[in-house]
Amino acid sequence: MTDPRIRLLVVDDSNFVRIALRKMLEPAPDIEIVGEARNGAEALRLSRKLKPHVVAMDLNMPVMDGIESVQAIAAEKGPPCIMVSNETSEGAAATIRALETGAVDFVCKNSSFITFDMASIERQLTEKVRHWGRWRMALTGERAADPVSASPAESAPKMPPSPRPPVRGHRPDLVVVGVSTGGPVALAELLGALGPLPCPLVVAQHMPASFTAGFAASLARSLGRSVGEGADGEILAPTAVTILRGGGDWTVRRSHAGRFTLHAADPAGALYHPSADRLFRSAAEAAESPVAIILTGMGDDGSSGAVAFAERRFPVLVQDPATCAVDGMPKAAIRAGIATEVLPVTSIARKLNALFTLS
Repeated sequence: MTDPRIRLLVVDDSNFVRIALRKMLEPAPDIEIVGEARNGAEALRLSRKLKPHVVAMDLNMPVMDGIESVQAIAAEKGPPCIMVSNETSEGAAATIRALETGAVDFVCKNSSFITFDMASIERQLTEKVRHWGRWRMALTGERAADPVSASPAESAPKMPPSPRPPVRGHRPDLVVVGVSTGGPVALAELLGALGPLPCPLVVAQHMPASFTAGFAASLARSLGRSVGEGADGEILAPTAVTILRGGGDWTVRRSHAGRFTLHAADPAGALYHPSADRLFRSAAEAAESPVAIILTGMGDDGSSGAVAFAERRFPVLVQDPATCAVDGMPKAAIRAGIATEVLPVTSIARKLNALFTLS
């Protein structure tokens, strides 16, 4: 008997989009589209009937929209929902709300699919359906069929080395954070537990350019404090929380006056943007006592850049993989041997707060 394939439910009110998504996923031998729905109400009904492992969910639909449907499915402890959203300011705001209320991930599409990079959405959607499908099958006790070729992030991990020895105590002058899938929830938890810091905090959250301003505004509302999207050449205030603009890469530099400034960088060579690797390398060079934090996310972004922290004995605080929505980025850092400490998010906040009490 062959291992079961990942069962996917596709939800979109556009027949064209449903056909396009089907064509994208048909080549994957371990994924089977078991149903299609035209609105959130149909999605809820078919989720109960077909028992899919994953739902690919549109946002704006008649009868019941994607956010309402995701909330209902999550309340029933149903399958994980990946939002397939428009790359617009309205789509970004709605996607962030969906992520805050039950969706596990998202993929962006152009509203017409005509100008969109079809190869990119196919790769992202296949990767994310595969990841969340396996996660769901593990919960239900099923064994997923093996794809023709597993991605590096999905391959069996080696035994990780122990965290490197703690560095000598130092009061941070810059905090940099790398995060991807699961970031909206993890960052809200981290920043809420931290409170205002006496130094800049800069976040590389993997998102499109149209998403990060809305994400920063959403964090500011929920936390009741200032959180902004960074701009090229911006001087970072001592208490600033800055979300790097998505879609490209960024570095930090120290000015002659001793202030940190943000600078746009050529995004060539990185798979995900903004690149935590690029941010971390620049921070290790520019700051005198920086701290790097690697949170939940797919892939291995941050590990290469954090090597510069390890070489200079700066702290690298890594989220405990057991507490992550997706443990790829933390596990990659642990395997690389550059983690100073491996902690849940609230413990990372306590550790960082403790560093600021040092004289």
